Order: sequence, then C-alpha cells, then structure tokens
Amino acid sequence: MKFMSLVLIGLLTWGAALPAAADFVGKDNPEVQAVADPILDGVLKGFSEGDYDLYSQYFDDTLKDVISKKKFLQTRSSISKSIGTYESRSYLGYLQKGKTTVVLWKGRFAKSADDVLIKLVLSRRGDQTKVLGLWFQ
Repeated sequence: MKFMSLVLIGLLTWGAALPAAADFVGKDNPEVQAVADPILDGVLKGFSEGDYDLYSQYFDDTLKDVISKKKFLQTRSSISKSIGTYESRSYLGYLQKGKTTVVLWKGRFAKSADDVLIKLVLSRRGDQTKVLGLWFQ
C-alpha cells in the first residue's frame, strides 16, 4: 500500500505553543462531529475550488504562516495529481491530546484505490474553534 503524508502540517508540537485559554472541542462524538464536520466541509470545498480564503478560514495564525497561499496552490496541485478529487468521507472518531482535539475521518478520493486518513487538529479559543493542523495520509 502506498503511503502518502501531505505537507499540510500546522504545529508539529501543537500542545507546547497553545495559549492558556485553549481547550478541547466537545465532550463526546456527537459534539465533536457537530463542530468538526462544518469546518472540514469548508476546508475541502476551498481545497476543491482552489479558494485559499475558504480553505484557511478557520486556521490559526501559525498554520496560516506555514501554509501560505502559494504553498496551498503547490500542495493542492500535488495532491490532485496523486489522489484526485475528494469524493466522500466517514467520521471515525476523535482523540484528545494536550488542549487539542484530533478528529479523524476515512476519506475517498477519485484516483486512490486506498482509503485516505483525514486528520484535523482543533482547539477552542474562547468562542472560536481554530484549526492547528491538517493531514491527508
């Protein structure tokens, strides 16, 4: 099986750099999924349409610095050539790490015979939820 980790990484050690006010997203699967699904919808729609503003609307400042518009377009091109366009996903669950919530989905992409793991790292900051990391594996 071909393994692919795409360079869409926010904070490699996200727990160490979080503000004191950071917290988990949700207390159980329904709560986490209710917050995470609309965020991933925006990320995937922005990705599919090549719309950086939509793609990155929930990113924290550090992730926006790591994934600039130029980097987004380069990575998008590479991903599209490798696994194709996004088709569907199934929610798998979540993990809590530090003051973050790591949310997992099994994704299907047009050119990939294999499932693609979609991992989104989220943190609550007051009344906002921010994306700290994003992976397609």
